Amino acid sequence: MTYGNNYDNNYDGSDNRQDDEGGERGIGRFFGRGDDSQKQQHSGPQQSQYGQQQQGYGQHGQGYGQQQGYGQQHPGGNMVGGYQQGGNMPGGDYSQEEIEKSERNAKYKDWGTKAGIAALGVAALGAAAYGIHEYRENKEEEEAEERRKEQEAEQEKQREEEHRREEERRREEEERHRQEQANNQHGGWNQHPPSTDSAYGYHPKPQQQQYDDGGFCPPSPYGRPPYTFQQDDVRHPDPSRSSDNSPTPHEYPKLHGASDHVIKIGSVISLKHNMTGRFLHTDRSHSTSTGSNQQLVFGFRWNPDENDWWQVLPANRDVPVPGSVVSFGTQIRLRHVETGRHLHSHYNYHEGRSGQNEVTAYGDSMQSDENDHWVVEKWGEGAYGQTWTQGEVIVLRHYVSGMALHSHDIMISDDVQSVTCFGRGNEENDKWRIQLD
Repeated sequence: MTYGNNYDNNYDGSDNRQDDEGGERGIGRFFGRGDDSQKQQHSGPQQSQYGQQQQGYGQHGQGYGQQQGYGQQHPGGNMVGGYQQGGNMPGGDYSQEEIEKSERNAKYKDWGTKAGIAALGVAALGAAAYGIHEYRENKEEEEAEERRKEQEAEQEKQREEEHRREEERRREEEERHRQEQANNQHGGWNQHPPSTDSAYGYHPKPQQQQYDDGGFCPPSPYGRPPYTFQQDDVRHPDPSRSSDNSPTPHEYPKLHGASDHVIKIGSVISLKHNMTGRFLHTDRSHSTSTGSNQQLVFGFRWNPDENDWWQVLPANRDVPVPGSVVSFGTQIRLRHVETGRHLHSHYNYHEGRSGQNEVTAYGDSMQSDENDHWVVEKWGEGAYGQTWTQGEVIVLRHYVSGMALHSHDIMISDDVQSVTCFGRGNEENDKWRIQLD
């Protein structure tokens, strides 16, 4: 039986119910479909059409499983614009609405796929952005930590520098206080109240003494017997009062001139012999001929030249501040400005003409011993504790031997007047005056 004959026998078009039943028995049973859209599609005028279906290629053919069509829609198949071979596939009839719905579903599926891909891309971008954000935050935190450490190191460095400066100020204040105490107690900042048993200096508050003939008698050096002023009473310098391991600075600023005429540490002065008028002089071209072979000191001419200037410095192991006022009774050193050597005397070597202890220029800024120490006194009275000023007649007493810087009219050669260390400092030939540069 052909599909056309079957459909005609079961569908009479009398009413809707019969139409439904006919559709179920005919089209529905054969193709497995029987909805309202199909019933509407096959009702009415289509009856005679379905009753006239012919056999052939591209039309509804005979037999179940042998439906064929190409490019057309048939009641027994749902192929539109394509080729379908029935075979064992369940039959069905699709309306235009369902086809459109299917297409829409396919589009929705395609859009969903694309949306999913887009969502994955957005998620990936978000993850990348988050990773970049985290990296930047971590980098900024590391940089901030590095800056914090640098700031802490700089602050620590500043604290250490401030502590160092504070410590320097404290030491300077302690030294200034110590010097003030020394000035108040001993008439000078370096009278050496002994810090150890081997330290030498004047007794605290040295007493003003007079010889029987009325001359000034200097106090005994600390820890040593009184001076005898004899050349055979040989005395040696204390090694602990040399420049070795001394806290005394090697250099002091040079002070030229003074409106108050006060002699200070660092002052540059010349010494004029009161009796002969010649200035204390040394240079590199004159040396002693008595065995020490040191640079000769002598009196030279009546006007000062560049080799007549000496700088006032503290004794070894004293540390006064630059510009400290020098009082009578203070131990000082005199450094020759031109050659850098110190005014010096010693035993065992005597000046050839007079036989008295020779005076030389010895050492340098790095080498100095106690034989370079001289005590400045006001002639005839000592005046320990009083300020040393320009114009006063003074005595320079060699601290180790106790004898005075001395000169006389004995000439070694032309314009070379003998200078020695001799006597107790009460002669006219022991008088000197100073001039400020």
